[in-house]
Amino acid sequence: MRGKAIENITIEDIEILISDGAVEDRRLEYKVDIQVSEKEQKRQRKIDPNCIPVDRSWVKGSKLSDYGRDALSEEIVAFANADGGTLVLGMDETKDAPPRAEKLNPLPDVAGLERRLRDVLLSCVEPRLPYVAVRAIQTEPDGSGVVVIEVGASALGPHWVVKTRRPTIRREDRCVPLSMSEVHDMVLRNARAFETATSRLEAIRSDFEANFVYKMCLQIPYAHLRWDRAELSAWLDPLGRAALGAQVVIMPHYDLSLPRFETMAGLLPADDALSIWVQGKEHKQQWMYIYSMMQGYERRILGGVSAQQTGGFDKHIEIHRSGRIFVSFMQHREIEKCTCRADLIVGMVAFALGVYDRLRARSSYPSAPAEVGLNIATNGVVGVGQYSGFGFNSSYGKLDENVDFDRYTFGDAQEISMLLNEVASDLFNAAGQPAASLPKAVWSDPH
Repeated sequence: MRGKAIENITIEDIEILISDGAVEDRRLEYKVDIQVSEKEQKRQRKIDPNCIPVDRSWVKGSKLSDYGRDALSEEIVAFANADGGTLVLGMDETKDAPPRAEKLNPLPDVAGLERRLRDVLLSCVEPRLPYVAVRAIQTEPDGSGVVVIEVGASALGPHWVVKTRRPTIRREDRCVPLSMSEVHDMVLRNARAFETATSRLEAIRSDFEANFVYKMCLQIPYAHLRWDRAELSAWLDPLGRAALGAQVVIMPHYDLSLPRFETMAGLLPADDALSIWVQGKEHKQQWMYIYSMMQGYERRILGGVSAQQTGGFDKHIEIHRSGRIFVSFMQHREIEKCTCRADLIVGMVAFALGVYDRLRARSSYPSAPAEVGLNIATNGVVGVGQYSGFGFNSSYGKLDENVDFDRYTFGDAQEISMLLNEVASDLFNAAGQPAASLPKAVWSDPH
């Protein structure tokens, strides 16, 4: 089951845990049912002395009991504060130490239980978990089955359950409370990790801006000793030319640690995965194909693959086993005013996100969150235009020489469309123009 995306897990995968006698460990936990408090146990046994006290509130359309909700949430929090893991709810276990998977204990209406658990894990854990997935797997014709909960290791911890205010962590096959000193150490460690990622993105941004000037200066047809903006402007401005460069960087919160790969095959999103909706009609976009074409120019690099094309529109891509992705372009235009269409930037970001979404699908963490950085550099008059092809042909505003966008946080694949629309709005705002009239971008890339 491990290494398989949660949406692809089948009942056969669950049954293999039983046949193999899979042991509970740091990243795997079994729960036979939703726990109930001692008070509730007594109440149920008073009604039926032979019953096994359980929580069946969701079957009646009610919310889970506070006790069962918090007990289960503490197990999930323990995984998030450690290395992540998977919890199988509806699995009976042996009396061994550590326990092994023994037999299924199908829970009723697992589809309803899945919905309840999704709500619970969003509302009763603080800070909010960056990645948690819940999936019901029906095993019986009456809708009974098991629920698989997958949670990723978090850099936002320590996490805790809202009501108990108790942070927990996974140690071997157990969920145990964190001590105050451990909480303190975790806060400091995660703060250092965040600062490292931030400084790395800032360094990448600075390198890109310097490289933009250098690359554009290489277009000057006569020898110079300096490579700076003054020299670039001295060449471009009298000729009425403009230069534009953009870069998107995806930095995962955690190293995906993928096996070695030597080709981009299977990693590139569909060319028409990006759509623009205008007046209720879908218009497929083809801007991403300019990056897909580069697959024929790919080469191996340390830790991944790279591809580039040179010419009037220079493009560069790097895809790393760690999950880091770099996509950039640079161009100079022999026109007085260069219009940067929203398609160009949004298409580039969409392409990078699509590659990352496919890349992480190969890992054991198929919804691994990441930070997304976007940088734009210009020289000369570079305006911003709406999506082309719909009669939006005017230029708006003017981009500054260096546009430093805020970092974006990317989680589930469903967030790609939302992020792309946010990028388009920020692009227009950077040019001092309203973004309220922008058409909606929609992402769809089944893989």
